[in-house]
Amino acid sequence: MFTFHTVNSENWEEVLDIFWNYFMPWEPATRLAGCCTKNGYRIYNLDSMLRNMLKNKTCWMAKNNKNEIVGVIFCTTVTKSPDRLPTKDEYLQQGWPVDFTNVLILLDQLCNHQKLMCDKKANIMLDLFALVVKTDYRGHGLATQLIEHAIHNARNMNVFLISISCTSSFSQRCSKKLDFSLENIILYKDWSCDGQKIINDKDIDPLHPAAISYYKVIS
Repeated sequence: MFTFHTVNSENWEEVLDIFWNYFMPWEPATRLAGCCTKNGYRIYNLDSMLRNMLKNKTCWMAKNNKNEIVGVIFCTTVTKSPDRLPTKDEYLQQGWPVDFTNVLILLDQLCNHQKLMCDKKANIMLDLFALVVKTDYRGHGLATQLIEHAIHNARNMNVFLISISCTSSFSQRCSKKLDFSLENIILYKDWSCDGQKIINDKDIDPLHPAAISYYKVIS
C-alpha cells in the first residue's frame, strides 16, 4: 500500500539522491553513451533542472506504510515557444558534459515538444521527465501508479496533454498499459548525432533495444 504526495522542500535532497542512485546508474541511454554513472557522480546542469521541477511542485513521490520514500516522478510543464532546439555545440556551451549531450540530442529527436503541442493544438503540456522506483519496490505496479498520479495532477492543473520519453522497456510497458499513444521510436542501433553513430551494437541490452516517446490527451 502506497500513498502519494507532492515533493516538498524537506524531501528534495532525498528524492534527488534516489534519482542519482537508483535511476542514472541503470538508465540505458546514459550507459550506452558512456556517461559516468558511478554512485555520487552528478551532472550539475541536470541536477539544476531537477531542482527547478521540484521548485515548481510538478514532482510527486510515493511512500510506503513506514512513511519511507520509495519512488518519485519528476515532471515539468512545457509551454509553446518559437525557440528552436539547441545544437550539440550550444549544449556544450551551456556546460553539459560531452558524452551526455548525445543523450540530450536523442531526447530532442525522440520528441519535439513544440511540434507535438502544435499537432495537438495545446498551449501547455506536462512532460514526465524521469520515473524512479527503488529496487526493492519494483514489480509491484508502483511506476504505473506514479504515472497515474501525475495524470491526475495534470487534470487539476488544467493541462490536458502529457508526454513521456522512455529509454527503457520498463517505462515503455507502463505507458502502453495506461493507453499512451506512440509518438516516435529510435532503435539504439540507429542512434546517431551529426551523422556519427553513437554506440556499438554489441553494447545494446536486448531487453532495452529502443527509446520510445508517447503522448496522452486527457479530458
